[in-house]
Amino acid sequence: MKTLKNADFFGVPFVQNIDHGQTKYKSTFGGIITITIFSVSLAYVIWIGYLWQTNQMSPKISRQNYISDYSLLDLSQDVIRLYYWKGTEDRIDPFVSNILLPLVMYSKDTELTAPQLIKNHIVDSNVDLYVPDMKFGFTYYEGIIYTSNEMYVEVVLCDEIYLQPGEKCASQELRDQFFAQRGNEVIIEFYSTTIDPRDGKEQRGYQEYYIQIEEQFCYSVAALFKTTLFELQNMLLFGPSQYKEYIVDVSIQTQTNSREYCSNLFETEAIGVVYLAMRGTQEKTVLEYPRLGDLLANVGSIVSILFIMKYFIMFLNEYYLNQKVLKEIISFYYPEFKRIQIKKNWRGKMVDVSLNKVKIDPKNYKKFYEKVSSQMQKKLSYLNLLYEISRMYFVMRSSKFRNEFHKSHQIGIKISLFQQKESEMILTPKSEKYFENNHVLNEDDAEILNYNRTNIVRNYELISEEIYNEMDYYYMNKIS
Repeated sequence: MKTLKNADFFGVPFVQNIDHGQTKYKSTFGGIITITIFSVSLAYVIWIGYLWQTNQMSPKISRQNYISDYSLLDLSQDVIRLYYWKGTEDRIDPFVSNILLPLVMYSKDTELTAPQLIKNHIVDSNVDLYVPDMKFGFTYYEGIIYTSNEMYVEVVLCDEIYLQPGEKCASQELRDQFFAQRGNEVIIEFYSTTIDPRDGKEQRGYQEYYIQIEEQFCYSVAALFKTTLFELQNMLLFGPSQYKEYIVDVSIQTQTNSREYCSNLFETEAIGVVYLAMRGTQEKTVLEYPRLGDLLANVGSIVSILFIMKYFIMFLNEYYLNQKVLKEIISFYYPEFKRIQIKKNWRGKMVDVSLNKVKIDPKNYKKFYEKVSSQMQKKLSYLNLLYEISRMYFVMRSSKFRNEFHKSHQIGIKISLFQQKESEMILTPKSEKYFENNHVLNEDDAEILNYNRTNIVRNYELISEEIYNEMDYYYMNKIS
C-alpha cells in the first residue's frame, strides 16, 4: 500500500485558508479579467472550429516537378469536345448535313491507325457535340517518360467510306452553300480538372479554341496537355494521403497549312487537324490541410497571449493580499487602526485621514503607517512565526508547573450526543484507585476526567506510552 501511495502523482497538498471565505486571495477585478479572457478564448475556439468545419482555412500548398506513370489519370471524363458553331438557325451544320466529318485516329510507335468516325455524339442545347475516346501511351527511357501514343482529331470533307450503310454525303450544291457562308468555324473545347484547395473537391473548367473552315486551307492545332498529381493530406491526426491526378491545363500551338500538306501527311481530305499529346513531366502539388495539432497550436498560441494578462492580475492580487494581511496584523496590535478612514483623489493620493471622525494630518499618518508596516512586515515570515511560538513556550514553562502542561493534554470538549449523568465519569486504569480513595472531585479533576470509559479502553493502545507516563506522574503528585 505504501508503494502504491508513493507512486500516486495526483496527490494534492493541504492548503490552509487565508480567512473563512477563501483559500486563495481573489479580487473582483481579477474575476472580471478572467471571465473576459475565458469568453474571448472560447469565442476564438468556436470561430476556429467553424472555419475548420466549413473549409475556410487555407491549406499549406507545395509544388515540385514529378515524373508520373499516369496510372491515376482518368481519361473517361470528357476532355475534348468539338462542334460547329451555327450562330443562327438558318445556317448549315456541316456535321449534321454530312458535308464535313469528325474523325479520330491514333498513333502507335509513329504508325497511324485508320481514321474512325467519332461515334460519341451528344446533343446539348441544340448543339451537336462530338467527344472522342482519349487514348495515350507512355514509355520510359533513361528515367524520363515519353508519350509514345498520341491521337489526332480531324475535320475532313465527307467520304462515304466513313459513313454507315445507306448514308450519303451532301450534294455539291449544299456543299457550295456551306462554304459560301461567312465565318465557318469549328469550336474545340478542352476540359480541365483541378482541386478546390479549401475542401479538396473537384473543379471543372474549359477553354475554347477555333478552327477556321476554308476549303483551300488546312488549319492545324497542336495541344499538349499538362497534368498535376495532387496529394491531399487531410487526415485528422495521422493516416495515408489521398492521391488524385488530373489534366489541369493545355498549351496550344496553331498553324495554317495547305490542303495538299495535310492530305499527304494524313492521307485524308483534312481541312482541320488537332494533335493531342501529354507532357511527360508533370507537377506534383501537396495540399496539407490543417490537422488537429495545427488547430490546437493555433488556438493555444492566441489563448496564451490572452493569458499573459494573468501574470499582471496575479501581481496585483499578491500586492493586495499582502496589504490585507498587513492591515489585519496591524489591527491586532492597534485595534483603533480599523476605525481610520482614508479618502483619496482620482490619482490615488491621500487627501483626508480621520480617526473616530477626528481629522489627522495625512503626512503624520503616512509616517506612522510606513513605520508600523515595516515592523509588521517582519511578522509575515514563517521563521519569525516559529520563533515567537518558541518564545511563548519558554515563557509559559518558566511560569507554569510541568503538571499543568500535562493537564492540557487531557482538556477537551465533551461530545453531547446523548444525555449523560453527571455521576457517569470514566477513569483511566492507573488512576482509578486514587478516585476510589478520594470520593470528592473538584472542578478541575472533573473536567480532566470527564471521558467515556469505553473509548479510553478501546484507544488505549493508540495513546503513546510517554503520554500515559506523564498522566501517571500527574496523578501521583495529586495523591501525594
